[in-house]
Amino acid sequence: MASIRAYDTAKGERRYEVRYRDGGHRERSRVFSVHKDARAFKLDVERRHQAGLLYRAPPERFGVVAQAWLERYIIGAAGRVRPRPKSIRLAEDCLSALAPLNDLTTERLRRPVVEDLIATIAERAPRRAEMALSLLKRILRDAEERGQVIDPGVHRIRIAKAEEREPRFLTWAEVDELRSWMPEYVARIAPIAVLTMLRRGEVLGLRDSDIDLEAGSIAVFTQRQDGARVATKTRAGRRSVDVGPRVVRLIREQQLAREPNPDGYLFPPRVGAPFDADNCMHRVFKPAAKAAGIPELTFHDLRHTGASLMIAAGCHVKVIAEQMGHSDGGGLVLKRYGHLYKGARLAAATELEAHVFGSSPDRSVGCAWDGRQMALGFDAR
Repeated sequence: MASIRAYDTAKGERRYEVRYRDGGHRERSRVFSVHKDARAFKLDVERRHQAGLLYRAPPERFGVVAQAWLERYIIGAAGRVRPRPKSIRLAEDCLSALAPLNDLTTERLRRPVVEDLIATIAERAPRRAEMALSLLKRILRDAEERGQVIDPGVHRIRIAKAEEREPRFLTWAEVDELRSWMPEYVARIAPIAVLTMLRRGEVLGLRDSDIDLEAGSIAVFTQRQDGARVATKTRAGRRSVDVGPRVVRLIREQQLAREPNPDGYLFPPRVGAPFDADNCMHRVFKPAAKAAGIPELTFHDLRHTGASLMIAAGCHVKVIAEQMGHSDGGGLVLKRYGHLYKGARLAAATELEAHVFGSSPDRSVGCAWDGRQMALGFDAR
């Protein structure tokens, strides 16, 4: 009727998968990290089967179902972790886009109805349509487990992923130009963001207590978001970022140029509460980017720029990942910036041959061709 399968993830974490059949005799599964939770869910499924009433609840309007799901989601009862404030806002925005479905009962949410609504949303906001469809499916899966009859066709709806924006990599001259158009009290935010590769909220959340100028390090454990200090985006984001003497000097200059503030923020506004990400962008960053001739620039492009410059400097990919706060050991860096490692595979192959056969590697491999390099020759003997 229902079974539990234990397995280990790629990270070596134990998981328990409960497999069962729903009221429509479709194969379902749900994964838990604690065995007792998996066992409790399995017993609940079997109890409903024995009662003969599994997944046959009175039809409810989608608006009621969605609101109940949102309330559980906010307190962490509709997922594995308690969501961040930004995640809650995104869920609320997606539900507002799905509002035309609110008065329909769940059994009347047929595939054509949902497809037409998602297509309408995609015309003006492709990414929002993608997120709204994903959230809708999640809510309906939850409703199905609670006894609502759901059209299986809705789960088969697909939408093309929104075209991903290519990052803008700046030269250091462009970074300096951007800095020159910013007010003096906050002007060093651009070069510091590039050289530390901190996220926008992490930069705005920096305080004197987070900075050790003698050791040349910055402790990143919190960020500014929604007018408050919150934990970093991920657990791996809680890290210590090592900085060089140029960043130390920029920080010292910024401490002298900033407006005095009781909390010791490195980048406070002239007056009022500490910078929020949105008002910093609208009041400082966007006007400066437009004046510098790069209006399409985003703050995250500064982080991209820092990564590209570290790659150009020959830094190891694992070190770059650690500085950026990634937990995958460099996989995301290679996926996102791998195209910047020009000639790396050919250089590695040449170094391998030099090690195996004891010859001197050709140092021109992996370098930009300037017309002076000689063609690589092989001894036919």
